[in-house]
Amino acid sequence: MMIMAGARDLITIFVALETISIPTFVLAGWRKHDVRSNEAAVKYFIIGVLSSAVMLYGMSMVYGATGTLEIGGVAQALHLGVANKTVLVFGLVFIVSGIAFKFGAVPFHMWVPDVYQGSPTPITLLI
Repeated sequence: MMIMAGARDLITIFVALETISIPTFVLAGWRKHDVRSNEAAVKYFIIGVLSSAVMLYGMSMVYGATGTLEIGGVAQALHLGVANKTVLVFGLVFIVSGIAFKFGAVPFHMWVPDVYQGSPTPITLLI
């Protein structure tokens, strides 16, 4: 989490976020012989992969619009007016949507009750 907080480019943010979320996929299915725990782990994994794909697609759109993945470079390209603003806005929407799916924020929270119900209580608190 400290790496994500100190990141200066979008790839570092993505790698740090995935480093945080991949162990929680495994922890959600901690009870191997419980069907609900296995279902929660699979749902959490599928949603996590989909949100990662959406977020990476948004990052690729930001790169296409500005030519850089550094946050300062994106701001500079936007300030100088060399960025394709339409593509940049769509890229940012995809990035925010991917992060909202990962965090379970409204309106992307459909998977949260199933995962919370199937995971062990201490793991639910961590997630």
